[in-house]
Amino acid sequence: MNEITNIHLGRQAFTISIEAHHALKQYLADIQKQVKDKDVVNEVELRMAEILNEQGITGEKVILNEDVTYLKEQLGEPTEFSDDDDATEPQPTHDSNPKRLFRDTNNGMVAGVAAGIANYFGIDVVIVRLLFVIAILGGGTGLLIYLALWLVIPPAVTPSEKLQMQGKPVTIDALKETIEKADIQGAARRANGVILPIINSLFRIFIKITGIGFIIGGIATIFSVGAVKTYMLLHNGQLFQENLFPVGSREQLLVNIGVILAVIVALFLIFIGVATYKRKWPLRSWVTATLIGIFIVGSAAGMALSADIEPKLHERYLASSYVTPISGIEPFDKITSTGGLDVEYVSSPAYAVSLHYFGKPDISKIKITVADKVLHIDATAFDGNAHCTMLCLYPYYNMVVQVSAPNIQDFNLPRGDELFLPGDPRYK
Repeated sequence: MNEITNIHLGRQAFTISIEAHHALKQYLADIQKQVKDKDVVNEVELRMAEILNEQGITGEKVILNEDVTYLKEQLGEPTEFSDDDDATEPQPTHDSNPKRLFRDTNNGMVAGVAAGIANYFGIDVVIVRLLFVIAILGGGTGLLIYLALWLVIPPAVTPSEKLQMQGKPVTIDALKETIEKADIQGAARRANGVILPIINSLFRIFIKITGIGFIIGGIATIFSVGAVKTYMLLHNGQLFQENLFPVGSREQLLVNIGVILAVIVALFLIFIGVATYKRKWPLRSWVTATLIGIFIVGSAAGMALSADIEPKLHERYLASSYVTPISGIEPFDKITSTGGLDVEYVSSPAYAVSLHYFGKPDISKIKITVADKVLHIDATAFDGNAHCTMLCLYPYYNMVVQVSAPNIQDFNLPRGDELFLPGDPRYK
């Protein structure tokens, strides 16, 4: 039976046997004597916690002597290196050290996504950046992919993670070397030659301009939403002259939900712009998650309300659309039209003319007569503008003259305002 105790490694709680605890404590003390650097010891503890988690050892399982032995095999014995520059002791070799995908924030220009991908695949970071720029300029998908990878790929923060990003063994000596070089500028800034620095500078400028563009777009969206909402408040909650939408509490609620969603989108545009410009996401993770949650819930509620409101909106539109038949039309084989109205042809056994329009125009200004088998449509005195006192959903009456006559299978619009029916020799 083994006695156990509780310890913390890398800010994680573990349960360990007393015997294993003595061995682990001695191991860490020996490391402290060799490196004389508390930061290295801290990183070693972080790496120990990672290795134990990879082995499935959590706070509910007990660390035994064999686990401590495994840690030593992975990290190396403290006696295998020293602080002396002429130390020639061989380091433990780990041929199978698969790379892990991290964001390389030290060598990155924005969030380190391109630099991290370049590290993972062992290619030049300039190539990855060029591919992102081409994808962004080719339609904007590159920016969405970059932002998604930014949120999904974790950053390489600790020396242990930076070694794993490069596929190097996480040994004590490697951690010591990484910490000593922590203040050195990234490899992208040490690139030699002429072309690569120019490309990196252009990419940096492009990213800055993109960030500013997002910020401006977000501010403009908030300004537009505020202007629309203020307009509605000044007109008793109405948005359009036709009184089609919004009508009723549900439609007002849908408008308010739309305003909230638009503001959230605008805020994210601003935050993305700031993050792109400063290379750091400006919000805490819980705030970001809360905004995303509100957006998802609001979108679902908006879709449900839209499905309920759409039929009623369609009914109101149909109620505001009119058809006025013109009676007493004699047979005709030619049409002349002045005033620029749209003419629509329908095949019918009878000759007829009807006006189709939205709203309440003065249709007395449209003169339709038949003389010598010629249908005359005179709309020169008709004003097609709605002249609303507030915003118009339909700023024009959308007047259409529908002409019905026998044997019309097709129609053509020749030059000028003269329109000919099939059978007329001038019909083309």
